[in-house]
Amino acid sequence: MKRLFMTALFGLCASLAGAQSLELPPHFASGMVLQQQADVELWGRAAPGAEVRIVASWDKATHKTVADDSGRWSVVVRTPEASYAPRTLTFACGRECIVLNDVLAGDVWLLGGQSNMQMNFHGNADQPVENAQRILLRCHRPGIRLFRVKNGYAYRESDTIRIEGKWTPADPANVKEFSVVGYIFGEKLHDLLDIPIGLVQSAHGGSTAEAWIDRTALEQFGGFDLDIEAGKVDPVWYGVLPTILYNKMLKPLLPLSIKGVIWYQGEANVGRPEQYKTLFPLLIESWRRYFRNSDMPFYYVQIAPYEHQGVNSAELREAQLEVMQNIPHTGMAVALDAGERNVIHPPRKEVIGERLAYWALNRDYGYTAFGCRGPEFRSMEVRDGRAVLKFDFAPNGLSFFGKRPSGFEIAGKDRIFHPAEVRIAPAFWGNEGLEVWSDKVAEPVAVRYGYTNYVDGSLYNTEGLPASSFRTDNW
Repeated sequence: MKRLFMTALFGLCASLAGAQSLELPPHFASGMVLQQQADVELWGRAAPGAEVRIVASWDKATHKTVADDSGRWSVVVRTPEASYAPRTLTFACGRECIVLNDVLAGDVWLLGGQSNMQMNFHGNADQPVENAQRILLRCHRPGIRLFRVKNGYAYRESDTIRIEGKWTPADPANVKEFSVVGYIFGEKLHDLLDIPIGLVQSAHGGSTAEAWIDRTALEQFGGFDLDIEAGKVDPVWYGVLPTILYNKMLKPLLPLSIKGVIWYQGEANVGRPEQYKTLFPLLIESWRRYFRNSDMPFYYVQIAPYEHQGVNSAELREAQLEVMQNIPHTGMAVALDAGERNVIHPPRKEVIGERLAYWALNRDYGYTAFGCRGPEFRSMEVRDGRAVLKFDFAPNGLSFFGKRPSGFEIAGKDRIFHPAEVRIAPAFWGNEGLEVWSDKVAEPVAVRYGYTNYVDGSLYNTEGLPASSFRTDNW
């Protein structure tokens, strides 16, 4: 049977003469990972009206399609279950032939966002990545494949299949240039699941959420000047403009079959928290539409504390928390204990990648032994002049993990907040509770935690997952 199959392939690719009109996008290449057990769309270009034949080594069937008037063609192929067995895909058009080797079936995750997702193991001046060398020491995982989309922008959405990037295996040289957060996420999944993992990085420093959304969606959303071609584009900060990264760094990937998305962004929208409450859901909804999966897992990082100027970033963190609480199949990795007061690219990237992995392992792969959600404020009552707070997602109680509790404030009817004392409530009050008080507040009305730009988060559940900043008031 194998000999017959190889003979058929040889006949399909018998001659490579003639004009090279058959073309594949770079993300369909040797060494790639295809989403397992899925109806995967493959596409490319050829001469208009030309017949394109595709043979996948796992089913040995010939799939045929015809290029449209623009030369674009596509075909849907059912992929096998995850395996490290290398497969081949053969594309033929007339006398032309392209053979892709070492194709693996596994799970493909897209890594999106701005600089904290884009940041690689080099770090920046005075902004190192913690444990970078130690992580690279273990980066020999040929079952993890990396694809990094080169940064760029476009004024208009294009039907082009061209996007700059290539598939590489996970070794120290390749991983060093890749997203730290994204790699750690993929590494944890690969090692526990023992399946191939494909990581597609499409992230851009300084980018706004609206830069990653298509024009039609933003027109319906409103509030953005979409006449972007009329303005002068700053070559450093073009990522802030609406649609401009979607057009260049995402649209040419579509409709790539993926398992889900991890996302780290928000700093560029920090001055517009109210808008972000609806803009971020629009991005999630839009990306699920782009990737043709209305339930696609979308896990993201709450922006880390940093001493922003002229705004209170806790309001943006609050908006991110509300998104998780209101939109199904989302999850948020809290970074309240992983920020730096004067460094917007904090060094503790490994713990963030791990917290994202907990969400995927728990929700998508059935590893419920992993907690994935930190404590979330539920209710407050006043007892003997002290506020008693209750929390969800702390089934075994709360802990400060040896830290001195900090970041708590309490106010009375005058709405003046004072630094507060805090302790874990006695067991007979419920082991998920906190007592909060101040000698300056006789009748507590409201409590806030970490509701400032910078805080070193100290409140966790017993699984070591931190609580988000929160407030009990809506002043």
